[in-house]
Amino acid sequence: MIIIENQAKWISSKCQQCGACRSVCPQLAISYVGCKDGITDVRIDDFKCIGCKKCYKVCPANRTLTKTTYVPSLSVKKYALAYNENSDIRHDSSSGGVCKTLIIESLKNALVDGVYSLRKLDQYPSAIGEFYTIDNIPSFDDIPNSVYHSIMACTEIEKVHKVKRLMLVGTSCQLYALETALKGKYEELIKVCIFCKQQKTLGSTKFLSKLLGTSVTEPYSFKSQYRGTGWPGVVRINDKSIAWEKAAGLPFGRRLWCVPGCDICGDPFGIEVGADVTLMDPWSIRSQNDLGETLVTIHTESGEQFLKSIPNLVVESKSYEEVRPALGEGDIWRKRALVPYFKGEEVPAIIKAAGDAEVKQRRYLKRIREQTPHMPFIFYQVLNKKKKKKRDKILKEKI
Repeated sequence: MIIIENQAKWISSKCQQCGACRSVCPQLAISYVGCKDGITDVRIDDFKCIGCKKCYKVCPANRTLTKTTYVPSLSVKKYALAYNENSDIRHDSSSGGVCKTLIIESLKNALVDGVYSLRKLDQYPSAIGEFYTIDNIPSFDDIPNSVYHSIMACTEIEKVHKVKRLMLVGTSCQLYALETALKGKYEELIKVCIFCKQQKTLGSTKFLSKLLGTSVTEPYSFKSQYRGTGWPGVVRINDKSIAWEKAAGLPFGRRLWCVPGCDICGDPFGIEVGADVTLMDPWSIRSQNDLGETLVTIHTESGEQFLKSIPNLVVESKSYEEVRPALGEGDIWRKRALVPYFKGEEVPAIIKAAGDAEVKQRRYLKRIREQTPHMPFIFYQVLNKKKKKKRDKILKEKI
């Protein structure tokens, strides 16, 4: 969201689909219309807009990256592998059930007075924002597992009433929007960041649905399960399923179907927004298993104490060297380096070359996918491995 001549203007290429702008507009000048490939269009009524800039201030696309030592700072963080002590909960959850456990147990034990997170829906969009208190503590089934398409999580913030201690759960962009929008609604804040390098459009789900022999068409009413049933689990669309590891070996795992605004976010850990802890998968340091764990990055003393206070949560401390392969430091460095390029700013020649290479590769993969929509799985697996990232070759900077 930008302001031109005292009027709010929506820029689709910068939108991170958080859903906060409409929620904070005092004039009801903002509406959400359409949903092409899971991307919602934002419309602004110029006659109603009074130029108050509330939508501009809450928009995560307008924040700037300030942490010049972002990646190096990971070497001095505290880390842990955590999981719910109940094996059934671990098996059914995305990664050991940690996020759900934090929400439920913190409310049950009065560690917080309110939590803003997500509530599961039976059909698309699979989840919606929800404010939980002692009066509506969710069950484990009420909270969604991982969702691999964009969700406008901040659309329900009008439900939040003033509490003493509030916990916010979301990706970095969502945490920024929530904290900004909810100022004055809390005395203390606990921020739990869901690690995220990109949100996906529905393009990835449509791609998999074709391979699986089912369909995802408008008006969207499909059922999905992106994780759970062991670790890393399965992807299930309607009544068809595929192992996550097989799905991840396809272009599904690339930035081919990235929400455009994610290109200008370089804060997957939520460090820029002051997250207390970050939850992510232990990729590369754990192999496929029937239970699952969450890799927790602990940023603050408050976050560390909060983790220790949660009943039914097993927390095993790990060193930086033990977890480093899972952090993806090189990819995060390169992503942050390209943020100015995707913002349209003037950048050094090497950054421009890397950005151009990234854009060309996405177009290449998209063209191949569109021209060959029904090839065997092995075709896409080979394609995914063969086309090396030119962006990475150009940006040879080491951490």
